[in-house]
Amino acid sequence: DPMLAGKRTALVLMAAAILVPSTQAADPAVAAEDRQRVEAVARISPSVVAVVTGGGSGVVISEDGYALTNYHVVGGQGPALRCGLPDGRLYDAVVVGLDRIGDVALIKLLPREPGGKFPFATMGDSDTVKVGDWSLALGNPFLLATDFTPTVTFGMVSGVRRYQYPERGMFEYTDCIQSDTSINPGNSGGPLFNIKGELIGINGRGSFDKRGRVNSGVGYAISINQIKNFMGHLKAGLQVDHASLGAVVASSSEEEGSRPRVLVSGLIPSDAERRGLQLGDELVRFAGRPVNTVNQFKNVLGLYPKGWRVPLTVRREREGGGAENRQMLVRLMG
Repeated sequence: DPMLAGKRTALVLMAAAILVPSTQAADPAVAAEDRQRVEAVARISPSVVAVVTGGGSGVVISEDGYALTNYHVVGGQGPALRCGLPDGRLYDAVVVGLDRIGDVALIKLLPREPGGKFPFATMGDSDTVKVGDWSLALGNPFLLATDFTPTVTFGMVSGVRRYQYPERGMFEYTDCIQSDTSINPGNSGGPLFNIKGELIGINGRGSFDKRGRVNSGVGYAISINQIKNFMGHLKAGLQVDHASLGAVVASSSEEEGSRPRVLVSGLIPSDAERRGLQLGDELVRFAGRPVNTVNQFKNVLGLYPKGWRVPLTVRREREGGGAENRQMLVRLMG
């Protein structure tokens, strides 16, 4: 039937117009975002490390070869490592500093020529990261980068200030960034960038339980601001020690439906006790952040090494009734 054939032809042409839109009609803003993403990847890729010894990833953060990766990538591998860069060359490297609790390691790549300099990533401000921001993960999943060219994945920040409980007494991820940007075994220690190509985190853990260690779209990156706080300890090769307040806290509410409170339930001799912290005090703010749950407290506490001084605000019940806020500056212990 010629009429039926004509209708079929018209439908095919309509479908083609829908499925293959004209490039001339592309939104200029979308095209600009595409260019920004491609340019960012080209700019940051040279700094991404394939940690051959340990089978993971990393990222160079200075022209003299300092690089970040996970503790679980290099822990137990010995002080000497072999690392590859996207220039196709293999480099000797050494372990400089380890943070077992925070799952971070600082290593140093050694130049092949005297005075050689390395391409490096610019560190951003992870406190400005918001849910819905685009993110880029680069690394060596499944050891695919046999020529040391990193695999690139693109996605969205799914959560910020997440808390992940420790595993085997280590790898406590506090204040971390959750992303649906695909990471898989081998991505560990690799960088998470924002769309501008700034380093905002180091990829480490993922919720793989239901997928046999394969990406499930829920990955966690250690925030770069937390790592900055420990950088002096790492570069000095010191044993990194995360902080404790010297107090045990617990969530409590007086009655059903009342607001959650975080109360001091235990104390040991510490600077916090000397400054006046008492059993039963309610934590209101810690290091400048409001505290409503134990997780929020742990999230902030994990950002600091021992010895840092931070402001603390507590609410204390008066003997005659009512309550008052008290502020103190406490030195955190190990």
